[in-house]
Amino acid sequence: MTAKHTALVLGASGIIGRNLLEYLDQREAWKVKAIARRAPGFETKADLRSIDLLNPEAIAAASDWLKDVTHIFYAAYQEHPNTADQSKYNVGMLRNIVEAVEKAAGGFRHITFIQGGKAYGAHLGMYKTPAKETDPRHFGPNFYYGQEDYLRDASKGKRWSWTSLRPDIVFGFAVGNPMNLGNLIAVYASLCKELGIPLRFPGSPKAWSILANVTDATLFAKAMEWAALNEACYGEIFNITNGDVFRWSQIFPKVAESFGIACVEPQTFSLTEAMQDKAEVWERMVRKHGLAQHSLKELATWPFGDFIFNVENDAFFDVNKARRFGFHEMHLDTGEELVKLMNRLKARKIIPA
Repeated sequence: MTAKHTALVLGASGIIGRNLLEYLDQREAWKVKAIARRAPGFETKADLRSIDLLNPEAIAAASDWLKDVTHIFYAAYQEHPNTADQSKYNVGMLRNIVEAVEKAAGGFRHITFIQGGKAYGAHLGMYKTPAKETDPRHFGPNFYYGQEDYLRDASKGKRWSWTSLRPDIVFGFAVGNPMNLGNLIAVYASLCKELGIPLRFPGSPKAWSILANVTDATLFAKAMEWAALNEACYGEIFNITNGDVFRWSQIFPKVAESFGIACVEPQTFSLTEAMQDKAEVWERMVRKHGLAQHSLKELATWPFGDFIFNVENDAFFDVNKARRFGFHEMHLDTGEELVKLMNRLKARKIIPA
């Protein structure tokens, strides 16, 4: 079958980009190109290049390569120490690639770009739940808002449109991504098992019982394709999660059971501090169990875990808009999906079996 569409995936080595590439590799309708800052540590059929998205000249030099692009999937991101710079550079990267593709590719029709909980102010603390796409913005700057405003303005009267998808915490198979809570939980549980201690929730007592949700990376890849090919989605924003709501008090016992260890009462402590002397422990585990050569730093970013496990207010999205528009994949059980991820990490020898 000849591909009907050509995807350009930005941020291809991240958790969203990687899982999207793996999904599109199985879809005969797609020819896939991708841009990433580093070579992916996995096999893919995608035609991949490393291009500096902050350099318009570098992107323009690839105009022949971009000329058949029909759909952009934008999951690129650069971290910066303050929100003003974060907005400046992330909006700049998006603008540069859109302008280049618009100029080079006569068949360019759509860009799907990723927002997230920060659109509701999740990084600031409490926000209204369930969060809806129509909720008002928080006081900025926020690079999500800048990107959205740019696309709204730039697409007016053009042949192409946009859709924004808002996942919450994304779980999926990937290595070397800073905000990968699935890997963090897996590594933490593996260390507990190796050290002969039970698994404890490390956050606050309130955080143990709040309502939360997450987004499976493969489910999210399906949502990205759905939004890209469904014209009813153009110019719209959609929350995308697994579809269920849970408490950490329901999740940690399932994780512990999958590792064959006990889960006992929570005890508040800093993962960041507790893991400062665990790099050598992990190195010994890699040798002992014949694991893939990944350092503890590559697999888990402990301050991210400390933040998530100390959120003391409900944090979840309303996903009914996407369902009304026809996306019916959001029916997963997060506890079961997390155990599946643990088993996949074990099978790939990222963590001990």
